[in-house]
Amino acid sequence: MFVMADDTKLLLLFFLLSSSSLCFGFEHDIQCLKFVQQSVIDTVGVLESTWNFEHENDGFICQFTGVECWHPDENRVLSLRLGSLGLEGPFPQGLQYCSSMTGLDLSNNSFSGPVPTDISWQLQQLTSLDLSYNSFSGSIPQSISNMIYLNLITL
Repeated sequence: MFVMADDTKLLLLFFLLSSSSLCFGFEHDIQCLKFVQQSVIDTVGVLESTWNFEHENDGFICQFTGVECWHPDENRVLSLRLGSLGLEGPFPQGLQYCSSMTGLDLSNNSFSGPVPTDISWQLQQLTSLDLSYNSFSGSIPQSISNMIYLNLITL
């Protein structure tokens, strides 16, 4: 009978969980961008014309305007640089599905309404956040102070 040590079991469990999240991580990043595209008003048509989800292959989202990937052949979003694209509407939805995203730039658009109170939950890995030159209203969510990796914030 084969018996595994507790630390070996823990290592095996960690490996299984992390590898399964990598498989689904790519799908989540694609879903994230679909939600973003559907939740904003794209007055100039930049996202509509360059975010084409019909021809899915390795790294296809890395060609989208404003999307920077961890690696050009992976569908994993590193950052979204959507500044000055004429976007409107409330704070984009679905960003929590870009779980490995470290940068978000929504500057110089016409976003309005409140910044989500659960922003620290939605964007846990962010190191930089730029929401400047929009029409957001309300107070800055206190949860921003829980964003432990955030190094740069521009409001």
